[in-house]
Amino acid sequence: MQTGDAVKYAFTGLTLLIFSYFALGGIESQILGVVFLALVAWSLYPKRHLESSIVIIALIAFFEASLNIQEFINGLLGTYGGSGLWIILAGFVLAKGMEVSGLGKRVALLIATSMGCKPENIVLAVAVASMAISPLSPSTTAKAFIILPICIGLIEAFGVEKGKSRFGTSVMLMAMAGNNICSTAFLTGTIPNPISADYLSAIGISLDWGGWFKMAFPVTLMLLLTSYVLVVWMFKPEVSASKETTDKVIAIRNGLGPLTRREKVVAVTFGLSLVLWVMERYLPFNVGIASLALSLFLFLPWTKVMDVGKFGGSVPWGSIVLFAASMFLAKAVGQYRALDTVAVGIFNALGLGQLPTYLFVVGTLLIAMMLHVIFTSTTVYATVMLPVIIGLTRIAGVNPALTALPTALLAPIAVILPVNTIPNLIFHTEGWFTERQIISYGIMLSLVSVAIVLLLGIPYWQLISII
Repeated sequence: MQTGDAVKYAFTGLTLLIFSYFALGGIESQILGVVFLALVAWSLYPKRHLESSIVIIALIAFFEASLNIQEFINGLLGTYGGSGLWIILAGFVLAKGMEVSGLGKRVALLIATSMGCKPENIVLAVAVASMAISPLSPSTTAKAFIILPICIGLIEAFGVEKGKSRFGTSVMLMAMAGNNICSTAFLTGTIPNPISADYLSAIGISLDWGGWFKMAFPVTLMLLLTSYVLVVWMFKPEVSASKETTDKVIAIRNGLGPLTRREKVVAVTFGLSLVLWVMERYLPFNVGIASLALSLFLFLPWTKVMDVGKFGGSVPWGSIVLFAASMFLAKAVGQYRALDTVAVGIFNALGLGQLPTYLFVVGTLLIAMMLHVIFTSTTVYATVMLPVIIGLTRIAGVNPALTALPTALLAPIAVILPVNTIPNLIFHTEGWFTERQIISYGIMLSLVSVAIVLLLGIPYWQLISII
């Protein structure tokens, strides 16, 4: 047995002992124990999300924390607030339709080749393409696989050497950062968003798909533009456009061919689903179930888009069950305020009570942003961090929206280490940027992101009366 495995198993055993201690207490203690167990299991065993999430759901049910059968059924079949799981499922189906039909690749490639062949324009086009495909799926991993081959093709058109090209570095870092940042704009952009929305509803901020878009999109645009300016400043492309590279880029675009029937079917299906999500607050039925039913049309023989058998093997069941477990855990934590004791301990240990309101908000957001480095999943981050941040802010006597809303928006932006998210690893393993480069860029982008939210986000949210 290797040393790393021995340490991991020893820590797992210690975790089980600590969980057993918490399990002997009252309901708040039991939920705290489940949160601790989930955090360790989801962090140490990221490839076992399916099994560990099933255990977490079973423990929540055993402690009768948040799985009252009637509430469970009402939540699944009700309107907004119970549609999240169904929207996530619909998103996975639609994302697969985008992939197998080639529509997602077409959208990204058309954008990435339509802004000119100057290296800086290529980097900017990658950012815009990331925004275009962001609402297509709650899976940032799926979106990474859509845009990755496009980025590789565009980089190789300039004939640069892997690992020695600032142009290659800037394109891949932009794709990685764009995948994170653009997911903040849409409730369906990534799984942490509906989890965060559930916590926000507990402090009086109710956001459906349209409400989340109104809250996030302008700030997301500023974050995306800043990430572009930052990456071309830190890693200024060393190449320039030529007729040869222009011809190669145009050839990539022309290789798409005409729009196929399958792509048209997927485009219409996604368009109708998007209309449902936007109109959610005005509709008397569960739009999540409706959009899931709509997405199932892609399996009908006459559409010729997807095959049930092949799709079943590609479904990220671990991610889906992880989302469900996180939602149930979030509900239990919110109902019993189980992490308030943790917040009190942090509050006293750091002496946060001595800070004026503005410095408290700044310090809390900076700490929350930097804590991304200890998580390997933004879903887990949102599940654990939001209630702690809300608890800290309540203790300080500050409006919890001032810290909870920025933390919710920034939850998907985990860009400091390759291991912070699976998409980060996907881009990093291609070899176009080093670990030192992602750390330097990620720290700078994280700090700037907090500054943008403080200086622009909070005033904007106050203007539109969300805070």
